[in-house]
Amino acid sequence: MKRLALLATLTICASLASAGEISNQFDAEFSLTSGSRTRLGHDRQGDVAAMSALVRDVVSARLGQGPILRLGFDWERFSFALPNRAPLPGTLQSLSAVVGLDLQLFDSWLVRIEAQPGFYSGSADFAARDFNVPFVIGGTYIASADLQWIVGLSADVNRALPVLPAVGVRWKFADRWVLDAILPRPRLEYEVSKELTIFGGADLRGSTFRVSHDFGTAHGDPHLNRALVDLTEIRAGIGASWKISSWFQADVEAGVVAYRDFDFHRAATNYESKGAAAYGQLVIGAKF
Repeated sequence: MKRLALLATLTICASLASAGEISNQFDAEFSLTSGSRTRLGHDRQGDVAAMSALVRDVVSARLGQGPILRLGFDWERFSFALPNRAPLPGTLQSLSAVVGLDLQLFDSWLVRIEAQPGFYSGSADFAARDFNVPFVIGGTYIASADLQWIVGLSADVNRALPVLPAVGVRWKFADRWVLDAILPRPRLEYEVSKELTIFGGADLRGSTFRVSHDFGTAHGDPHLNRALVDLTEIRAGIGASWKISSWFQADVEAGVVAYRDFDFHRAATNYESKGAAAYGQLVIGAKF
């Protein structure tokens, strides 16, 4: 099922690309995190290290003189190095389609509506029970070329907080300085040159997954079978973005994971980090 959905998405994107009417945005990310002391229940703690990867490809095509249609796919995977018998999933991963529209309202408002129907699994495999459709709605008010205000919300019926609102601003307040205070990655940027930008800021990561039918039994806690788990991370770091060409860019970043939480919210079970961990990250992007 998941392979057919991904194949259909790729086929549609390839058809649009061949028509020569579109743009394409590809992003890939790889991150390593050192061990962080984590509460594991019953007065037990242990170090949890992580590796994560993300691949996202979205094709955009304008529908006549109207809205811009966005189609693509998104794959993300977290792999955790766990202490022996830790009551945590070793793998959390998602594979989803990206389906959205960009609209212009009046002269100064841009609106994005985007859904990601797919599979959000707390194991190395996907199953029908993992299917979910989180979505986001956001609006940008263009006050000027240097100042834009952003409002929006994300919705996920499986999350502990099903609806999360957000506000933000992008402000170029000096010739080389930009305040990009937009969730989930607010940051301050300084343009060293046309090719190189340095930045510092935060990264708020979160997604919801469903663990396997026997996860709880395997860890001595049967009420966690098929449970939903919210993974939340809060990072702070510095980095550099290098525009290698007009269509290709690479970012490197390092910092600390200040907080990580595994929240089985419907089972009233929570495992959170008790200390910070170091991380390093590489992101590449291509737009053509």
